[in-house]
Amino acid sequence: MKNIYDRILLLALFCFAVCVTATAGASSEGSPSPWGIAAHPLSQKESENRDRQQRMMTEAGITALRTDMGFSRIAKKKGEYDFSAHDELLERMEEDGMELIPILQGFDWEVEKVRRDVVPLHKHPEEWRAFVRAAGEHYRGRIRVWEIWNEQDGGFWKPNPNAAEYVPLLKIAYEELKKIDPDNQVMVGGLCGWSAGYLRDMYVAGAGGYFDMIAVHPYLWGPDQSRFQRTQMAEFRKVMAEHGDEGKPVWITECGASSNRSNLIAQQPDVFLKALEYTMKTIGRSMPEKVRIAAPVSQEYPLRDFETSRSWLPGVEVVPITPEELAAATPEEVPFMLGCEHVTIEEPYFKPMLDYVARGGVLLAFGDVPLYNLRNCNANGNWVTRGAANELHPAFRIGFEAWWTKKGIPERTSSVQTLPAGREAGIVELKDVYVTRFLSPKNLKPEDRYIPLVRACDGDGNEVGDGMALYTFADWKGAVLGCTLQFAGGVTEAEQANLLQRVYLSYLASGVERIFFYDFHSDGPHPYEKENNFGIVRWEYQPKAAYFAYQEMTRALGCAPRFVERIAGTPPDVWALLFEREDGSRVLALWNAGRETDYVLSRGGRTLKPTTEVQFIPE
Repeated sequence: MKNIYDRILLLALFCFAVCVTATAGASSEGSPSPWGIAAHPLSQKESENRDRQQRMMTEAGITALRTDMGFSRIAKKKGEYDFSAHDELLERMEEDGMELIPILQGFDWEVEKVRRDVVPLHKHPEEWRAFVRAAGEHYRGRIRVWEIWNEQDGGFWKPNPNAAEYVPLLKIAYEELKKIDPDNQVMVGGLCGWSAGYLRDMYVAGAGGYFDMIAVHPYLWGPDQSRFQRTQMAEFRKVMAEHGDEGKPVWITECGASSNRSNLIAQQPDVFLKALEYTMKTIGRSMPEKVRIAAPVSQEYPLRDFETSRSWLPGVEVVPITPEELAAATPEEVPFMLGCEHVTIEEPYFKPMLDYVARGGVLLAFGDVPLYNLRNCNANGNWVTRGAANELHPAFRIGFEAWWTKKGIPERTSSVQTLPAGREAGIVELKDVYVTRFLSPKNLKPEDRYIPLVRACDGDGNEVGDGMALYTFADWKGAVLGCTLQFAGGVTEAEQANLLQRVYLSYLASGVERIFFYDFHSDGPHPYEKENNFGIVRWEYQPKAAYFAYQEMTRALGCAPRFVERIAGTPPDVWALLFEREDGSRVLALWNAGRETDYVLSRGGRTLKPTTEVQFIPE
């Protein structure tokens, strides 16, 4: 973000000092403070710097902290509950007027280390009830908002998300916390984005009447930038309204973007074109002059904007293809199919992709573990995800290994080696390319071929597995090009700062009550690891541009701003939002979410030109 330090100094000329007294929950006397942060202050690696974190949070204007209050930490022995770590944290926060938002949860992989007898907790409801009761009684009058679980519609519910299993725990929490104090507010644990399908399943399972508010986790850009977020938020609120809950608050308890880097494309921009050319040569076909790669059109989100380019496929046009079109396409018409970019595919594409490879198509299976999950419609007509590697990998005859599948494999490495086949393909000798999962030939049939192109090694140079490999088949005419190398990075630090302000402001203007950016402190030092770079403060406790952007925003708008209106008459991409500070003064937040234009806004005798960065202008 340009000149962020200068902008903060200018704001200080008209802003009051940062307000650090939080308004707990939704107050009828005024606007709640929306300035939250998600962090892990009780983890072992954070505890030594807890005071430092606390000071930096308050200096940024943050008024609420969301963190875990897990069964595995507190209920290690049956009938005994140890809240001492949370007590210390809360006392320190209360000194600064900050609010603690706990996540009551009991993730299987954590609980099984201390209480195998109660895994999974949904099959031991009385243990869960006792835990919730103990927490509610211990913090009676000090904690008012309780979030129940985290991303139960995703990877934090094993073996697969199931609303019918989650809702009974939500009901128990509601009953116990309301008995202890009717003013307690019970919040549905943060869902993975605007997960309208899972919300419908919750209502089918009887969740209605057993929560006061709902949390969601819509990462990356907000409604100003993303049509997908706008349409999914509207659908989510429609489901709430259909069940009489349109008046219940919605909080965003996680949002953000990682500033991790990937240097693979920086080293060789055409690395995947080289790999595709080698693939075509290997299966006896010619490389087309113009490379076009087909990609799935989401059957779950048909209104989602289709991305026709990828930063890691420079100069390549990405074209949409439906399951029906793929089933009818010839390899000449569709030589390449981007089957997977992350870990999940939608079930309607499963069989057409298999048949496509058999007919002679080249399938790109990319991601941390490509073709790992399958997303399909359940009996209620809602889309759900289930782990399906044991089904998908044998079907496509690919394989992988990871630290949890084979002893001695590291969790991550950046040590890679371009193998002879890779060099023949034209892939350069790569350095510092991040990889956490490793391809293998374990599901191939005897006459099939596995051709590793880029190998991953551990810190001692020993072979671990492969980051890029080609699978060809004796009875299929096509091939699968697998890649688990980190091929795409996150946003830049400047983009993260811009995203932070625009996400907060556009969602506040869209009716979201409180927002918690994820997270405060980056989880590790590795510049390529996604999870190590979500923080607004680097691992070494150096503030990133996003930290100063947060500080600028809270200083401009005060502790508990009230959204007044979006200024009428501006183009759709121009966001001109009027906020009222707690002292009654007003501030205009202005930016352009689209392309830079010559549009100017006349306001109070001033001519204002919106840019892609937020401007805070006192009225």
